[in-house]
Amino acid sequence: EGWKKGDKVIVPPAKTAEGANSRVESGDYECKDFYFCTKSL
Repeated sequence: EGWKKGDKVIVPPAKTAEGANSRVESGDYECKDFYFCTKSL
């Protein structure tokens, strides 16, 4: 139950549209929508 080592973590939403776009383009984040992205630690 809860977060397990190796699970992706939820990151706070980007503050700007440019920030959201750069997250998607970087490939480091998995984004379902502009406000919900996860990444590996």
